Amino acid sequence: MAEPDYKKDMGAFLSMANYPLVKYTDMTTETRDSAVDICITAVEKFPSDLEKCTQVIKDAMDKKFGFPWHVIVGKYFSYEVTSEARHVLDLMVGGTTGVLLWKL
Repeated sequence: MAEPDYKKDMGAFLSMANYPLVKYTDMTTETRDSAVDICITAVEKFPSDLEKCTQVIKDAMDKKFGFPWHVIVGKYFSYEVTSEARHVLDLMVGGTTGVLLWKL
């Protein structure tokens, strides 16, 4: 049985998705760049332990930008959050891992 076209297309996308995709942010450029670097490092370091990845991102953001940051890392989720102005980031890493980062 042949593989469906959408699975071939998804496989091609995932093989090329080696860069982060910022889906939404209202952060300043400087804050966004630092947050993206922190998120990429954590996701690459702990690809199978999303809980540890989440804790690493939260600790790094709290230390660098002040308390309290909130983080969700996962494969499939939706969200609706309230945040401080200029303190939210929705990011895809590696094509399959979503990272939501916001500050209250």
